[in-house]
Amino acid sequence: MMRKLLGPRGRQLVLGLATTGTLAGGAWWWQQQPEKAGTPQELRDAREREEEEEGKAGEDRPDLAIEQEIARTMDPATGTVPRERLVEAQQYAQKLVAERANQRPSSGSLALTQWAERGPSNVGGRTRALLVDAGDPSGNTVWCGSVGGGLWKTTNGLNPNATWQSVDNFFSNLAVTTLAADPRNPDVMYFGTGEGFLNADAIRGEGIWKSTNHGQTWAQLPTTNGVNFQYVQKLLVHPTNGDLYAGTRAGLFRSSNGGTTWTKVLGAGLGALADRIADIEIAADGKLFVTAGIGQTDGIYRSPSGDANSWTKLNTLMNSGLPTTGYERIELACAPSRARRVYAIMESSTTGGVLNLYRSDDGGETWVTMTLPGGNTTALASSQAWYDLLAGVSPTNPDLIYVGGLDVFRSSTAADDPVIWTKVSNWTANRSAAGYLHADHHAIAFATPDICYFGNDGGVSVTLNAAVESPATPVFSTRLNGLNITQFYAVATHPTNANYFLAGSQDNGTQRFNGPGLVGTTSATGGDGGFCFIDEDEPQYQFTSYVYAQYARSTNGGTSFGNFNAISSTLGSFINPTDYDSRSNAMFGGYGANQMFRWLNAPTTATSTATAIALPGAGNVTHVTVSPGVLDRVYVGTNSGKVLRVDSVQNVAPRAPRVTEIRGPVTPSASVSCVAVDRTNEQHLVVTYSNYGVNSVWETTNGGTTWRSVEGNLPDMPIRWALFDPADGTRIMLATELGVWGSDNLAANTVAWQPINMGLANVRVDMLRIRNSDKQVVAATHGRGIYTTEALRILNTRGKAAVASTFVRSAYPNPFRETLNITLDRPAAAGTSLTLTDMQGRVVYRSAVRTAASQFAVQAPTTLAAGAYVLTVKGNGQTATQRVVKQ
Repeated sequence: MMRKLLGPRGRQLVLGLATTGTLAGGAWWWQQQPEKAGTPQELRDAREREEEEEGKAGEDRPDLAIEQEIARTMDPATGTVPRERLVEAQQYAQKLVAERANQRPSSGSLALTQWAERGPSNVGGRTRALLVDAGDPSGNTVWCGSVGGGLWKTTNGLNPNATWQSVDNFFSNLAVTTLAADPRNPDVMYFGTGEGFLNADAIRGEGIWKSTNHGQTWAQLPTTNGVNFQYVQKLLVHPTNGDLYAGTRAGLFRSSNGGTTWTKVLGAGLGALADRIADIEIAADGKLFVTAGIGQTDGIYRSPSGDANSWTKLNTLMNSGLPTTGYERIELACAPSRARRVYAIMESSTTGGVLNLYRSDDGGETWVTMTLPGGNTTALASSQAWYDLLAGVSPTNPDLIYVGGLDVFRSSTAADDPVIWTKVSNWTANRSAAGYLHADHHAIAFATPDICYFGNDGGVSVTLNAAVESPATPVFSTRLNGLNITQFYAVATHPTNANYFLAGSQDNGTQRFNGPGLVGTTSATGGDGGFCFIDEDEPQYQFTSYVYAQYARSTNGGTSFGNFNAISSTLGSFINPTDYDSRSNAMFGGYGANQMFRWLNAPTTATSTATAIALPGAGNVTHVTVSPGVLDRVYVGTNSGKVLRVDSVQNVAPRAPRVTEIRGPVTPSASVSCVAVDRTNEQHLVVTYSNYGVNSVWETTNGGTTWRSVEGNLPDMPIRWALFDPADGTRIMLATELGVWGSDNLAANTVAWQPINMGLANVRVDMLRIRNSDKQVVAATHGRGIYTTEALRILNTRGKAAVASTFVRSAYPNPFRETLNITLDRPAAAGTSLTLTDMQGRVVYRSAVRTAASQFAVQAPTTLAAGAYVLTVKGNGQTATQRVVKQ
């Protein structure tokens, strides 16, 4: 059983408060509260017991990951998670990159770092937006919006080997939450940003983007770059007049001129009680239906015109059949083939599960309560209806409806009483099973009555027989090839195989990489994947982790892993900070308040042999680092900001562990995210903090006797990891909320940092690891998979500009005026493409390579301004980037 937590509704309120700025001191409060009693927790506990009995990890606890994220990033002075500060940080990063474009960096600078995308190409991530392209009646062309990985497109979605292409990795915001196209002109498309359902790991948006050329290029609507459009839950274009509606956390807004200007037409004080719009739907007769109330109770509104002051609250109509209390989020579905048929699912304000489902056959005047899917309030969405909820109606059959939450249910008798529901998906099934869909559903899009796409925390799936008659059930299959939007927490490198990695992800287990370039992966172990390790001396020993202190082991080089063994299924953190010492084969990790665990001879002994080491007054462990230079020593960081050095950590008689506090608690309290040790000088350490509002980077050159802030010019953002150049302790990389930053001179009086993200998406990075043999660095991103760079190897050996791949042998002349000649290391394959990206991350040129030769010329557009650009060439399973300059 998981550790006791605040109940579902209380948890949601905490998450909402933490992101809206009213939860001072909240971290202590929620950790002290008991779980509410009732069926939702009992069901979760039962599911967890089943998983433990079978040695199988579950995949459905976004609430726990969110709680940990709040604690690690909250500004300790305000008790909030001020993600709005990332906007200023991003603007500053763009300014630095723009300034660098006019400079000539030295050959030994991290400014030359270039990254190569490695995948996975077959594992998805949280998807809240789907749009079937109206320009392709076959249903093959689909657009996908990921909440951390940006905008994607496939043109062969019905093919089992369908492939996705990222539209642009460098939008200033990758939190795509909703998609819409103008039914009158499919060339006009929109996407909205900012996940507004109160989950604390949500990225704040920056408004709405528009394309007028069928998605070839996109531009932010300047009128949406403000507080009203920071969280856009839903976009809808009226099919008759083309009015664009945006449901945001600030109300319902309408634009009658394609986004040039906006008018608020519904919200608090303007016809509604709440501003937080959850859903917008339009009936076949043009009537608009809107729901208000995320984390609040409001209701369903209807309007014939969408004008302000034209809305009727349906919950308060006499004899409506709808409740007026006891609910919060509401999801709607209108039947395309019957104008007056409307469905509604309401989230319970007390349990976080489903309160009830409702159906109207008279355009919302009256409603009847429908039979609950699964016969109870928890079968559909457990206690997470505030997070995952969907409803979709067949385009031709008003009685055929799909509803989803944790799993998906379907009914073809939705007009009957009782309604007969069939559970058609099972997130615990084998991934190749016909009924498998990943857990946590957010989006549904019918292409035809039979073709229906689903978006969930595992990416995108499709069924080609959505309308199959009962008792037959639809067959689902995933569509993930190339959809690299996986949210990783951790990564491990193989000591000799440059293409082998393990990486632990949110909701998608620990993935095994083993191939060059952008590759598909295989699942090493399931569940939420955490820290993972490959023994540097004996790589046949490999480890993955599930939540808390639960670890799986491979003794055959990663070919297979045993079941998860629990040092503890309740102690430690949800994603538990851990490190492994290849020299002594010992593992160390968090183990609850004021202690850590020690697992000696981990490759051969059972986890039951692990023991605790007391860390008096330390708090909870948030980071563990094994000393690279001193045997039997680890460094520990805690949530009070303390850094401890633990010597004789293996407790080999006659020596007992000695705990020395080398950095005291910080005030206000902040979480240590990393302790980096200079391999050339054990006295030289850098400590980072992941909280907003604190000095994030500190250095000591005397083993912790004194410290100085080396924050320098870093903007206020979470810093999650630090990595020294093993050959030069003045050169260092940081994993941050905005990609990777680096400094060439940590010894400077005022340290200068710069974003070093060429080829890397604009995304949060959780961890950096280095392979000792060749200095390859790998970055685990939380939304765009993993990336690698050869920067430190190149800088240490030749002092030349780093290149991400040998796929592009040369690009010349460089600088160039009109024509850029490119030479590949092999003939170009079908599908090879290239892009030019400016230093602000905008794609300014994109083209397919229309030759099978290994040499070809690129004619620069006449409109291309002089300056520095990143050339990216993709093909043959390879991705290469190179910095080029246009004169």
